[in-house]
Amino acid sequence: MRDQIIKAMAVMQRPRDSALLVSAAAGPRSFHRPLGGHVEFGEYAIDTIHREFAEEIGQRLTDVRLLGVLENIFQWQGETQHEVVFMFRAAFADPGAYEIETQPIRDEPGGGDRVIWRPAGAGDPPLYPNGLAELIDASA
Repeated sequence: MRDQIIKAMAVMQRPRDSALLVSAAAGPRSFHRPLGGHVEFGEYAIDTIHREFAEEIGQRLTDVRLLGVLENIFQWQGETQHEVVFMFRAAFADPGAYEIETQPIRDEPGGGDRVIWRPAGAGDPPLYPNGLAELIDASA
């Protein structure tokens, strides 16, 4: 039996241009995804968002609210993955954080991924998890 992966991610949009804060994955398959991570056993998904943003980019969040839940089954590194993702919308507690254009993810082994602002409406590289763009549009 394979495990299901439970994640929590946050949609962060820059107020001046609606750009989306994403992790830009390094490697042969480029893609973008919102910041967040695995929900630890006994941890609420909303607490995961606060913890992950502190660990990944050293930022505190405010106005965190559930946007929806997405479920994906996909192939990754030769194996089938099944993830359930709690998607939140949030804002930075420090407005100056919206002006940071790019930065490495602090807790990334090897330091390959970085955080960038993806222009609103960008279609490439792909945005994951599947269904996120539609969820964002429906919440606008």
